[in-house]
Amino acid sequence: MDMYKVKFTSLELEIISFLCIRAGEKLSQREISKALGVSPTAVANSIKTLLSEDYVKLEKTKTINFISFNRDNPRAIQVKRIENQKQILLSGLSDFLEEKFPGTTIVLFGSYARGEDAMRSDIDLAVIGGKDKILDLERFETVLNRKINMNFYNSWKDIHKHLKNNILSGIVLHGVVDL
Repeated sequence: MDMYKVKFTSLELEIISFLCIRAGEKLSQREISKALGVSPTAVANSIKTLLSEDYVKLEKTKTINFISFNRDNPRAIQVKRIENQKQILLSGLSDFLEEKFPGTTIVLFGSYARGEDAMRSDIDLAVIGGKDKILDLERFETVLNRKINMNFYNSWKDIHKHLKNNILSGIVLHGVVDL
């Protein structure tokens, strides 16, 4: 396959993005088509490709086909990690935190950073080198449809070994990791 060619259509990418956000839920093709503003037939055609690539699972009943994100596929999990990071960036949360905590290291960690989150999962963020602040994150929680947990640490030395490993396996949004 040529590297410059796109593997998926824009609708297939939109469906992947939508299912990443709604991970853990089974949705009918009609629900997906209504949410994305496209025809059920277009969704059905796109689902075929996503099934062949193992990005989605299909559960058939007598009358309805239910689609869900395939969290058993390592490649799909990689895509979900990227999609989660994209949501953080596009929501403005990343820039907001950089503005509120200049000179700190901000790390997205936990199930959301690993791409293993479900609809009820929260977003864990660590701020290293900054003072604890009370922030109004409600608008970001609404946009991202997740609770946001902020964790503040004076330095990497103040973090327990196991928690530090968990944070280090996350995604650095701003700053650098200086051990």
